[in-house]
Amino acid sequence: MHYLVFGTGAVGGLLGTRLALAGQRVTFLTRPKLARIVQDQGIKVTGDGPPGWLQTPTVITSYEQAFDPHPPDIILLTVKAYDCQEAADIIRETTEDPPPVVCFLNGIGNEAILASAFGAERVIPATSTTAVQMIEPGILSVERERGCGLASGHPLRPKLHSEMSVAGLNPHLYRDPERMKWSKLLTNIVTNASSAITGWLPAQILDHPQLFRVEIEALREAVRVMHCKGFSPQNLPKVPVGLLGRAISLPASLIQPILRRVVSTGRGDKLPSFNYDIARGRSEVGWLNGAVVDEGARVGVPTPANHTLTEVMLGLVEGRIDPDQYRNRPERLVRKAMEAGVPGLG
Repeated sequence: MHYLVFGTGAVGGLLGTRLALAGQRVTFLTRPKLARIVQDQGIKVTGDGPPGWLQTPTVITSYEQAFDPHPPDIILLTVKAYDCQEAADIIRETTEDPPPVVCFLNGIGNEAILASAFGAERVIPATSTTAVQMIEPGILSVERERGCGLASGHPLRPKLHSEMSVAGLNPHLYRDPERMKWSKLLTNIVTNASSAITGWLPAQILDHPQLFRVEIEALREAVRVMHCKGFSPQNLPKVPVGLLGRAISLPASLIQPILRRVVSTGRGDKLPSFNYDIARGRSEVGWLNGAVVDEGARVGVPTPANHTLTEVMLGLVEGRIDPDQYRNRPERLVRKAMEAGVPGLG
């Protein structure tokens, strides 16, 4: 198939490069500055898993260029969640009959945005569990080669699954895409907001008794919401999310090593993504912790831990809170969580 990678960051770059090196036709849509570098030096994959160098990638800087002369058969959407609406608008306004879109975005609600724009029949929910960074423009470092998840119901699924398998992307099929997405959310929220707020590494967060309790309560809230929606956490490719979902009711001393394992297998040595959001002025927290809060309100589950993390994170990102108020001051985040009603902090 002809793949269009819409958003050539770390995840999109890896997916597209692996597919192209396996013989598929791939077009990369990216910003002009990165496009110039990639056109000059290609895209290199280093780290865990097989190395690769796509020397002459096909790179474009506008969506319209993807249809000249031959349109893509499928779009791999790998932008940030806060860019989903803009991407949906571009796809809808440019093409009357857009190709199917594989949505690799983190968080909850992106597939609904895409379905509203051009129909649920054109949306294939997906997720990636491979930890990868773009350490320099066009150079990808794979910290942990894991795999990806695909919803199993779309007519293109057999071909997509086959071609991704040949490319070494280790695709797994999931019958319930909502359960798959919520399970990935659990891995995304662990230490993410608290690390960005305090400036601490995930290991420091998990070693701090009260911050660790905030993390556990945030996970428990998310799992309660999932149960109210009729499903439980499930394992994702080489990430034991199902084990985490069962373990969070255990005493803290037993949960801690399990949580460390989930963080390690899910992220490798990567800093949580929210660490970059404050300087960027935009964050996916509303699609992650914020989604737990919103859905919790809908199903009647209190979510004080996720509410605290969302509120403080958004305040920092939007410039309403001075980062120095919380940086290296975990007691302030703990106090905020206590005031919100997070249990076990007194």
